[in-house]
Amino acid sequence: MSTTQNPELQPIDPPRKHSTVQPESPDFVETPDIDPAPASERESFPIWLYLVCGFALFLAGSSFSGFGGAGHYDQGPGAPIVASSGPAEAAKPLDPMALGKQIYGGNCANCHQGTGEGQPGSYPPLAGSEWVLGDKSALFAIMLHGLQGPLTVKGGSYGSQQMPGWATNLTDDKIAAVMTYIRASWGNTGDAVKPDEVAAARTKFSQSDAYTEPALLKIAPNK
Repeated sequence: MSTTQNPELQPIDPPRKHSTVQPESPDFVETPDIDPAPASERESFPIWLYLVCGFALFLAGSSFSGFGGAGHYDQGPGAPIVASSGPAEAAKPLDPMALGKQIYGGNCANCHQGTGEGQPGSYPPLAGSEWVLGDKSALFAIMLHGLQGPLTVKGGSYGSQQMPGWATNLTDDKIAAVMTYIRASWGNTGDAVKPDEVAAARTKFSQSDAYTEPALLKIAPNK
């Protein structure tokens, strides 16, 4: 009796093994379900969208540059001022009174005192002194070449110490400044002294020795 085998009950041949693939290795190769559309059928990127993006990038960059080049930012009110890169401004000269006070403090105050009252018997006062106020000729001579011997000031005698001259130590500007300061301080009301007046006095009073009271009275007999 012949037996007809059911094809569904036929033994299934075992899968062939490939020499380079492990039996349990998963298959990572995926087959796309849908074929990509042909290049001719793909939708092109709109040209207007390129223009919009480019314009937006331009605006973003110009907001940092301030439309005026790199480094120029809109600081707004109250923002700190950025120092200019241009040439530095020349330093302004000191006011003659301020400069004169500075020179007096470093060269004269030790003897004549910060109050201009001097020291009894040694250094004459400058406050209210007849040699400081009025005609400037005698004061020019003293400032440039110094003073030696006794000097009568406001009825008192001074002069145990010799005063040095400043002709070689101070410029015309500085001598004018210190003279302006002592003529307008401590109640004195003398007018200012100009540097060109000092320059003229250098030529007029050219002796090298310190002046004495008799020599000063020849220059300014009304003292």
